[in-house]
Amino acid sequence: MSRLRGRILLRALAMAAVSWAPAAWAQERVSDTVHNLSVSGPGRIRAVSEQQVCIFCHAPHNTGGVRPLWNRAAPTASYIIYGSSTLQGRPGQPSGASKLCLSCHDGTIALGSVLSRMDQIRMAGGDFLPAGLTNLGTDLSDDHPVSFEYTSGLANQKGQLAAPSALLPEIKLDASGQLQCTACHDAHNNVHGDFLVMDNEFGALCTACHRMRGWSDSSHRTAGAAVVGATGGDWPYGSVTENACRSCHRPHTAGGKQRLLIFEQEEDNCLSCHDGRVARTNILAELNKASAHDPRRYLHLHDPVEPVNSTRPHVECSDCHNGHAVAPEPAAPGYIPIGATLQQVRGVSSGGVELSAARNEYEICLRCHGDSAVQLSTRVHRQSDVINSRLRFSLGNPSYHPIIGPVKNNDTVSLVPDLPRGSLLRCTDCHNNDQGRRAGRGSPDGPHGSIYEFLLERNYTVRDDVVESESEYALCYKCHQRGSILADQSFPLHRLHLEEGRAPCSACHDPHGVSVLQGGGSEHTHLINFDVQIVRSLRGQMMFQDLGRFAGSCTLVCHGREHDNATYEQDGQSSRTIRSKVKKAPRR
Repeated sequence: MSRLRGRILLRALAMAAVSWAPAAWAQERVSDTVHNLSVSGPGRIRAVSEQQVCIFCHAPHNTGGVRPLWNRAAPTASYIIYGSSTLQGRPGQPSGASKLCLSCHDGTIALGSVLSRMDQIRMAGGDFLPAGLTNLGTDLSDDHPVSFEYTSGLANQKGQLAAPSALLPEIKLDASGQLQCTACHDAHNNVHGDFLVMDNEFGALCTACHRMRGWSDSSHRTAGAAVVGATGGDWPYGSVTENACRSCHRPHTAGGKQRLLIFEQEEDNCLSCHDGRVARTNILAELNKASAHDPRRYLHLHDPVEPVNSTRPHVECSDCHNGHAVAPEPAAPGYIPIGATLQQVRGVSSGGVELSAARNEYEICLRCHGDSAVQLSTRVHRQSDVINSRLRFSLGNPSYHPIIGPVKNNDTVSLVPDLPRGSLLRCTDCHNNDQGRRAGRGSPDGPHGSIYEFLLERNYTVRDDVVESESEYALCYKCHQRGSILADQSFPLHRLHLEEGRAPCSACHDPHGVSVLQGGGSEHTHLINFDVQIVRSLRGQMMFQDLGRFAGSCTLVCHGREHDNATYEQDGQSSRTIRSKVKKAPRR
């Protein structure tokens, strides 16, 4: 930097400091804040003629004896206090300094009603605090809890609160160790705005008490995106990183009472930024697609501490994402167990054990698609019709896609070159945004929405009698080479079934896996699990038998053809032998 530019910059900084200093100094004196309710007060709420500044709260004589020389009557209202399923503290009816604050801020006592005067002080524009964010009313369920003991035991319960001994000196508990309004607000000093005891830019005041897991690396802490284009929020600062906690939470008169969210509908707190105007990821556009995990369909069903086997099916953003820990996804190649956007989210292990923080992506999916599997009206009905994906992916099954662990079969000759045998897959390798990065497009990854059925990244036709093409079975051909399949390298009748018989892959194969808990009369290796809307029984039998490498037999009726112990085997890459005939089924 040149000396001239340096001098210009220093001069500009000095001028800025001079221009800011009087305003900041003025806010340090209560007489220059809106808490000056006298006729000289700077706010729109002030007295008609009263000149004393302190009298609205304090007086040297004739008060009620409440410290510090309190000049107002105590509120007599019974308050609805804050409550939440995740609340660890036990707030009671407001007490101490909080009750003093509420003598104005609950709107039940006239502003000019003071104990040291016989007559009420006349106020311009109305005697009571007008409706707005500062009038909390008697329903405090949408306000940060107060009047509870803030102890080291409370801080240790979940490990996400600072210990009392670790609080900054600005954060003061009362003499009995309770957290009151005065922990966050100083009624005499408004230098930081909202009478806060310290600047809350970058969430400094919130994080003085709240130590949320994952917050240090969270994109909600680091994202510099401007919030100018967003609508409907309550953001005091210009960017996401500056607003920090205030991006989603509001400490008073919150729309979403439990957890003090800005909006009542949980997803609105996410979509107010993730709609293409603030966040880089436009999730709202994905939710509007034909197949979607759309949280807008549910209201007041989700609870962060609900059992994993919930009897009320729903999907909310926080079922899969923890707003305190979500981080940008790195553009790393290869398999990763769980994405950065899924950190610190509850899950269910492959053994059905609830996890406080999932370590693998599938463990998050199993919360809804495991033991409490959601019934889907569009699903394919199978011979072995187990819908519990935890059981279908089990490593003890005759066959499964390698989500929980690698497959034992080394005869899958059709895999694409960059997918070696023994590779693991993630649920989102199939269930993903059709316009996502893993689909070769620029939109966000994740099962938020897709134009394809079953929330799939690529097309997967399950209808019968469809002409085979690369697009019809694009999802299968993502991992399995179409040329190898149609060349009959693994099954000598693949081409016959797909091209001539026009049978979909799903007529025979179940892409998740086949549970041993329901055999259905078939061995179910090679993901064989017949679609019963296409395949029928022959004399009460619908059976596949594995007869060794590239060999097997079928007993069933399909496409009007009886497969009566129709046996196939393969000698080499292309030769085949059919040992029993396939004949037309008799008309019924």
